[in-house]
Amino acid sequence: MMTKRLMILFIGLFWSFTSLFVYADSFEMHTVEPNDTYWKIAEEHNKNIDEIKTINSTEHNALQEGSLIKIQSLPKTISIQVNGKEVHPDSDPYIENSRTFVPIRFVAEALGIEEISWDEEAETAVLGNNDITISLPYGSHIARVNSTGMKLEAPINIWDDRIFVPVRFIAETFDCTVQWDAKNYIINIKSNASIADTSYTQEDLYWLSRIVESEAPQEPYEGKLAVANVVINRKDSSGFPNVIKDVIFDTSGGFYQFSPVLHGTIYNDPSEESIQAAKEALEGNNNIGESLFFLNPRKATTFWITTARTFYKTIHHHDFYL
Repeated sequence: MMTKRLMILFIGLFWSFTSLFVYADSFEMHTVEPNDTYWKIAEEHNKNIDEIKTINSTEHNALQEGSLIKIQSLPKTISIQVNGKEVHPDSDPYIENSRTFVPIRFVAEALGIEEISWDEEAETAVLGNNDITISLPYGSHIARVNSTGMKLEAPINIWDDRIFVPVRFIAETFDCTVQWDAKNYIINIKSNASIADTSYTQEDLYWLSRIVESEAPQEPYEGKLAVANVVINRKDSSGFPNVIKDVIFDTSGGFYQFSPVLHGTIYNDPSEESIQAAKEALEGNNNIGESLFFLNPRKATTFWITTARTFYKTIHHHDFYL
């Protein structure tokens, strides 16, 4: 009886102890090179082969050249701040060869970079702002700034269907400063005034915070920020009015584009979180790409968006479409 009680106590203590460990969503990664093997990679990173296979959920020995594999989970998930505001990418940054890699579109949009495009034929991401153009070929260690080749410590790669690039290289090329908070795993980027235009009117903030509050009162902060950015994306699109208030009160097609205008909840006072989300969106923190539409499929009464527009991603109860 005593032995059984001790065993139960031991098991309870074991699970209490292991529950203290929290695995982050960011990893140290390795790009598979020609002739790489698990043994070679394990030796290079001072790891056990079985550890690496376990974290990559595989029992096989085959490796695909150019692909990314996980080496270890980092102590914390890497977060990104641009001009003091947190950016919320849909894929978490990773570290390779002591360089932090980030999904390119989210950071570029937060910095206010004018051109962000993908050349499908050349498999190359292109960023352009003022007189600077950066070409980032998939799988390459060489980026081109205008006509000059620049060597990178690790290759441009794809992870979670997103193009990842070394954040310091991109930021400093566009004359930004980058600081790495090693204790908290935070990338701090500060841009100069020529890249980020954060000017907006109080009327913009007034109406944007109210549509956020009325459309997303129970949504997490990321969801509120996304709703704000949909309104801003519409303002910047040729298919909608070019003033935030007019976007919100738009009656294209003979009906209100946003149901809170019809129901009167647009006039409710916004929470502090809704105001902050509206401010961040107005200051360039875009977490929803070029999305122009969203709906809650649990409450929607019409679903034309789901067939007529391209799905982008889901945040809590809202589905967002381009």
